[in-house]
Amino acid sequence: MTNLRLLIVDDSELMCARLSQMLKEIEGTEIAGIAHNVRDAILSIQKTKPDLTILDICLPDGSGLDVLSQIRAAGLSTKVAMYTYTYLQYQKRCLALGADYFFDIYSDYEKLLALVRELVKAKNAGSAQAVRH
Repeated sequence: MTNLRLLIVDDSELMCARLSQMLKEIEGTEIAGIAHNVRDAILSIQKTKPDLTILDICLPDGSGLDVLSQIRAAGLSTKVAMYTYTYLQYQKRCLALGADYFFDIYSDYEKLLALVRELVKAKNAGSAQAVRH
């Protein structure tokens, strides 16, 4: 089984710890890193090459939108799941900037976990096909 590598980017250490704990419980996941600001997020993405970056909008030195823009401008291959407050203007802007997914921080954590489970399955289905050929 190939692990799905995850990077969590949020200014709240409590939120990072909570998400990390929930995601580690999903078989086939690996927390590649945790970042609390824009600068560390970009460096971590470049260094760890996560399959999925879970990204908050509110960061102390800028915005998750800055991170998202830099990810897409640099052509980095990580999928991006915005995990933040659902305000329609945020959702539209995130999707326009290239976010793959958008989840409300208060009500969609089960949906986020379901997405991670699906991505683990898809990654391993792809690995199994690659091995067979």
